[in-house]
Amino acid sequence: MALGNQPSKLTVSLYLRLLALVYLCAFALLLPQLEGLYSINGIASVANYGLLRWVTSGGCLLSILLFFGVAEPIVLFLLYLAYLHIVSVGQEFLSFQWDTLLLEAGFISIFLGRSRYFSFSERTAKIAIIALAWLTFRLMFSSGFVKIVSEAVSDSTWLSLTALKYHFETQPLPNPLAFFCNAQPLIVSKIACAIALAIEIVVPFFIFAGAKARLAAAVYFCLLQVAIALTGNYGFFNFLSAVLCLSLVSDQELHSLFKALKLDALPPLLLRINKGAQENSDRLRRSAEKLIAYSAFLVIAFASVISLGLTVLGRDFFSILPEPVALGYGLCQNFGVSSTYGLFAVMTRERPELIIEGSNDDIEYKAYEFNYKIGDLYKAPPIVAPYMPRLDWQMWFEALRAESGANPDRWFVHFLSALAQGDKSVLQLLKYNPFADTPPKYLRVKLYKYKFTKPEVLFSSGQWWQREEVGVYLHTGKLGSDKSR
Repeated sequence: MALGNQPSKLTVSLYLRLLALVYLCAFALLLPQLEGLYSINGIASVANYGLLRWVTSGGCLLSILLFFGVAEPIVLFLLYLAYLHIVSVGQEFLSFQWDTLLLEAGFISIFLGRSRYFSFSERTAKIAIIALAWLTFRLMFSSGFVKIVSEAVSDSTWLSLTALKYHFETQPLPNPLAFFCNAQPLIVSKIACAIALAIEIVVPFFIFAGAKARLAAAVYFCLLQVAIALTGNYGFFNFLSAVLCLSLVSDQELHSLFKALKLDALPPLLLRINKGAQENSDRLRRSAEKLIAYSAFLVIAFASVISLGLTVLGRDFFSILPEPVALGYGLCQNFGVSSTYGLFAVMTRERPELIIEGSNDDIEYKAYEFNYKIGDLYKAPPIVAPYMPRLDWQMWFEALRAESGANPDRWFVHFLSALAQGDKSVLQLLKYNPFADTPPKYLRVKLYKYKFTKPEVLFSSGQWWQREEVGVYLHTGKLGSDKSR
């Protein structure tokens, strides 16, 4: 889409349409979770829940407007501000890497906007495309680099190519295909691991080569995202990551792709969306655009270089930065201008799960059932992406805390309190409430270790999981104390 001498109007138009769909996923799929998470009785209540709901709903409308090319520069700016507001108040439930990735991509994308009354110049758009390509490089390279340096070299599952032996079973929300991938021979998982590392560590440097190399990088990156999406549930992350790869594709290459797919009618349709867009003609507007855009690009360059430095050199790099530079970078992070990336740097080798149970007599306990979190041994792993069940994901992190011996997180205590009070807004986030009539008098949280069964067990009995009890993590009346086992 960029890095060339010719305007990339087709790929920019396609990129913005797809970005609009990513935004729509982010806003619309969060809406049904807002009340349970952030209302006055929610798990992580926010002071102005009404504003949060209006901003999220408005984000859905803005996403639709962007899809149809309505006032793109303004709409892109408002979308960025809307998601920045949501992330800034969302606490743990909106602290995932794809949330910060959407903020960073959304901020850069503002400078691709075109409309009848105001359009950023082709030069500004080209710089924005280069920034998106640089973001794609950082995302992919950082994801691979942290995998080979974050663990002790002698005990690295990534360097030994055994990471996928654990990944499919221990990832936050596996899906049915992950079950069968987990059963593959070790040699197959090692080959797949080596390919993934090569795509994340070596292929990113293709971006700095010629057009064909960039196109190859885009293809490899997209194939990796498809593979990840097919074997796990990561919200809109894979979709957004693939969309960013358009920054490496030229108009000519996209035309060839559409022709090969027999979609010849699509390019004229995409180009027609911005047919009436005109570049700024008067000197004042051009000067204002340069001041705003170039200042923003300097900030982006500053923050992204430090982010990459933190990835490569670790926290020690931050300690040697002059205080004004560190403060400036912190401000950039607060506004979502740049962030560090890298999922699964340390591979979890076992799968702890927390099962929440209630009782009226402290003898007979019944389990609460989540919509997507692993629990029932006979319940198939879900297929839920691009939906992002924020509570179910956080339960995976809380189980890791329980296994490590740490005290429960604040949000988890609030969650248990809501269950004890029978709060309907929170209970709607669950699939099954065994105490629909009256809240339980006692609550306990038990820690288990879960493992996939074998395919032959699944086919004969329908059992996907097997588990071993570790002990009681929490019990009513002990929420503020150390856990017991």
